[in-house]
Amino acid sequence: MQGQRHPTASAKSAPVRVSSQQCVEPAPASTRSARPRLHSLTGLRYFAALAVVGVHVGSEFAGSDTIAVATGYGYVGVTFFFLLSGFVLTWSYSAQPVARFWWLRFSRTWPLNMTLMAVWFTVVVERAHLPGPVHQAAAVLMIQAWDPRRSVYFVGNFVSWSLSCEMFFYLMFPFAIMLIRRLDRRGLLVAALSTTSVMVLAPWSLSGVVTAERFRWLFYIFPPYRFGEFLLGMIVARAVLLGLRVPWARWGGVGAGFGLALLTALVTWSTVATGDTVSRPLVALLAIPFLILLLASSVTADMGTGRRWLARTPLVRLGEWSFALYLVHEPLFQVTQRWGWWGNGAVTDLTIFLLCATGLAAVLHYGVERPAERLLRRVAPRSQVAP
Repeated sequence: MQGQRHPTASAKSAPVRVSSQQCVEPAPASTRSARPRLHSLTGLRYFAALAVVGVHVGSEFAGSDTIAVATGYGYVGVTFFFLLSGFVLTWSYSAQPVARFWWLRFSRTWPLNMTLMAVWFTVVVERAHLPGPVHQAAAVLMIQAWDPRRSVYFVGNFVSWSLSCEMFFYLMFPFAIMLIRRLDRRGLLVAALSTTSVMVLAPWSLSGVVTAERFRWLFYIFPPYRFGEFLLGMIVARAVLLGLRVPWARWGGVGAGFGLALLTALVTWSTVATGDTVSRPLVALLAIPFLILLLASSVTADMGTGRRWLARTPLVRLGEWSFALYLVHEPLFQVTQRWGWWGNGAVTDLTIFLLCATGLAAVLHYGVERPAERLLRRVAPRSQVAP
């Protein structure tokens, strides 16, 4: 299977007072204003997106089978995005009506996804190979990940299956945050261990019981299982708000990066030596501790006063474009490959492709993503703050 392309694309809190219209009890204004902007996390988003790009196009540009196998394990970038999503929402959001929260998340996610789905169905896919209207509707509505059939959950611009998971996370967030905010440090530890135990035991108990295709869907695509990663991100964010810090944060980040590199090397060696890929949920579970350390270290650094290279303006801009890069890279590759662009050498082709993909992502970010989000936000339900 080497060389073949496979789509895969973080002190006790006060009791929470919740009305039927609220997400969470509002934090004091002084507390909200004291929370720093997490620019380092924005910078990290670009590297996570690059890891996912490697999964889908890496084998086309790799100079060896070993590199192709290594890039194929970049799907842990999706795990990072799910952890990050739970972290950032817990860090940033409070005192919003549920309907407004859902609408704002829809406004952030749907327009660009819809734009690139339209491009996929009209430009990338030949008319004879268009999926049926039901499959197309599932992709447009971002509900495709709930169907166990590969032809449905990978329909259209297949990387958007993860947005189907995100929609479920957003749906659950207003209710999950009410529970997370009630937990003290010990409760957060118990919640983290319980969540991790479920994520480990569920695939272990069904390994060999269900078909390989059903196993892949249940433990890589299925939104309720992936919610565990989002929930861990929420737990880490709440722990940081209650005082969790990483000593020597810079070295914590370096250690996390080294751990991820070592994990990639080990699973790559295993695949090259045996010819069998390592189970997706296993690789993601092994990566989670390093990703959490990376998250917590980056946030600790952002809360300090030192210079942070991930928080520099160029990397923050790249991070802001990462969502567009995530969605556009596969359509771009399909079209440019059809035009015969690639074949001049692995390094040259890869460099040109990444420059083109990043540039196009910037155009889509400023030309589609941000304007559409601003337009949809204007008609969001009005915000209400609890008394």
